[in-house]
Amino acid sequence: MGRNQCKEEENTRNQNTSPPRKDQNSSPGREQSWMENDCDKMMELDFRRWIMRNFCELKEHVLNQCKETKNLEKRVEKRFKEMITRMDNLERNMNELKELKNTIRELHEACTSFNSRVDQAEKRISEVEDQLNEIKRETKIREKSTKRNEQSLQEMWDYVKRPNLCLKGVPECDEENESKLENTIQDIIQENFPHLARQANTQMQEIQRPQRYSSRRATPRHIIVRCTRVKIKEKILRAAREKGRVTHKGKPIRLTADLSAETLQARREWGPIFNILKEKNFQPRISYPAKLSFRSEGKIKSFANKQVLRDFVTTGPALQELLKEALHIERNN
Repeated sequence: MGRNQCKEEENTRNQNTSPPRKDQNSSPGREQSWMENDCDKMMELDFRRWIMRNFCELKEHVLNQCKETKNLEKRVEKRFKEMITRMDNLERNMNELKELKNTIRELHEACTSFNSRVDQAEKRISEVEDQLNEIKRETKIREKSTKRNEQSLQEMWDYVKRPNLCLKGVPECDEENESKLENTIQDIIQENFPHLARQANTQMQEIQRPQRYSSRRATPRHIIVRCTRVKIKEKILRAAREKGRVTHKGKPIRLTADLSAETLQARREWGPIFNILKEKNFQPRISYPAKLSFRSEGKIKSFANKQVLRDFVTTGPALQELLKEALHIERNN
């Protein structure tokens, strides 16, 4: 629009500055002077036209540049705001990153401390395990030692009891003393084993009833007879087995070896195996205190406990098959 306005002004000036018509009556001198003036006017007019044209273009260019500058300012302002926003975000991210870094460092320190505590705990656990293993080892040694001591004590007790006889079911009375008991034993031996009466009466070292007398007892106390020699005790027991029925004044009584409860239980545990071997004619025998012996392949074998017998039967398939059930029952028990 500015350019059109400039053109209109230029056309108006051209009309106003157009050269006048030549006067026919003018002289050549005047005509030459007029031409020079006209040329100067034309140059000045062209210069003005050029100035006006360039001024309009310059004005338009400046206006366009101003618009572009404003747009650029807006874009720069927008970009600046975006940069500010990005910087704020970056600063916030940097702060968060620092916090995260601090958190990571704290976690690392916590993990290091935790690992140190775990190492210390593992070390203590290892020490405790070593102590427990040592305690277990000492306990096993102590148990073995205790078992050996108990076994030794049991063997000593069995050795002390070995010359003893035990009579069960013999009636007792008030104010019973050793003299009366001795007379009672002599009567029993004379009644059942007259051929041993003289020898037995001379080898009775001690006779007594254990525990105190009580009229409330349903059964009479046992009589313990200690012989001076084991041989006479075994003779009496052998005679009792051969006779089958021992009596006192016609009433049945029992005559056995004086065994402790542990030894008696050990003997009872041999019962099933003893019966099987007896049926198969292995000639089994339970010797004092609680050992099982029998004849195998022409030799007499002796066993102190079931485990020794288990180890032995593994070498003989026939014997293993024969005692398999009895040993299996014992293992399950």
